[in-house]
Amino acid sequence: MHFIFRLGAYAALLAVTACSRGPESENGAAPPKHADAEEAKPHGAAGKEKAEASETEQEAHSDLIKISPEQIKAAGIEVGPVRQGFAGAIDAPGVVIADPERAASVSSSVSGRVLEVRKNVGESVARGEILAVIESREVSQFAADVALAQRQRELADATFVREERLYKEKVSSRQEYEVAMAARDEARTRLRLARQQLASAGGDNEQSGRLRLRAPIGGAITARHIALGDIVDADAKLFEVADLRNLSVELSFASADASRIAAGAAVDVIADGRTAPAKLTYLSRVLDPQTRQVRAIASISNPGTNWRIGETVRVLVALGAGSGTSTLAVPGTAVQTIEDKPSVFVRQKDGFAIRHVVLGKPTVGYATVQSGLDGSEHIAISNTYILKAEHGKGEAGEDHD
Repeated sequence: MHFIFRLGAYAALLAVTACSRGPESENGAAPPKHADAEEAKPHGAAGKEKAEASETEQEAHSDLIKISPEQIKAAGIEVGPVRQGFAGAIDAPGVVIADPERAASVSSSVSGRVLEVRKNVGESVARGEILAVIESREVSQFAADVALAQRQRELADATFVREERLYKEKVSSRQEYEVAMAARDEARTRLRLARQQLASAGGDNEQSGRLRLRAPIGGAITARHIALGDIVDADAKLFEVADLRNLSVELSFASADASRIAAGAAVDVIADGRTAPAKLTYLSRVLDPQTRQVRAIASISNPGTNWRIGETVRVLVALGAGSGTSTLAVPGTAVQTIEDKPSVFVRQKDGFAIRHVVLGKPTVGYATVQSGLDGSEHIAISNTYILKAEHGKGEAGEDHD
């Protein structure tokens, strides 16, 4: 019985094994699942390459700091070109001043008492806007002269019309007609002169005796020398107005340095970590007998009003070595250390791209670049620490994710 039972169990086991085999297994062919695995290998490699490409693209994208032009302006980030053919620099002290062509003083041509002061230092004004109102006896007299001349002209016009009619009717003589014509012309001239005198004093046609001081240009009030109730003298300087969007830098060079530069040269203005490109617009040909220095003026654009009148600055003039050199340089304020490497921020359409550079020998205010730039780039040259902080935020966000 035990033998029969054991024999049945073996038979059942053989039947199950035979059912589990397919025809391919019996013929010695490879199982289908192995073929599927072989076909999956190329797809796995392509996926790996795609993942690596995506990772590279993501890394390149992470080096781009997206920032709008409005944000760049608000942050005071200046952009300037890479210096090509660099052969050193000249460092000179300077002071920011108002552009002489975009500044004006406001004074009163007559004496009087201040009734109103409508503008204060720092406020913006438009051309022709009233700055203050002054009550003046001289203006009152000018206004009275205008009124008297107006009445005299009206009388002379009426007299001329009557004499002209009588002359045509042959009632009046030609002499009387010509006398009336001369009186009319004289009255018109007297009125015109009275109006010009009143206008030059700053008054108007009303007989209030009030002088209205108006801004000769648009800009901002940079100085105010009057207060309510003051008695002002004629020709006293009462306000100063300047267009702060464009300023000048007054500087001086040693005679030897001045001989190496010329008007029109590109310069960089530096103060407290800020740098802005400027242009040397004037270089004196006369040596100051007291300071033995050569006076010069540079023009600086100031759209974000980052520079202030009276501020002390440094002016760097990059010297060129001619067409035979390819040395590149950037202002020292343009370089930041990122990932333990010196880097600059190259202006792109959507912001700034981080570019690692290899620096050469440093010089006054500049850093020479051995590799990493080709010289055609425009880079951030001021407040670059803001861009570095933005890059740090991006990395912190990625690490957090």
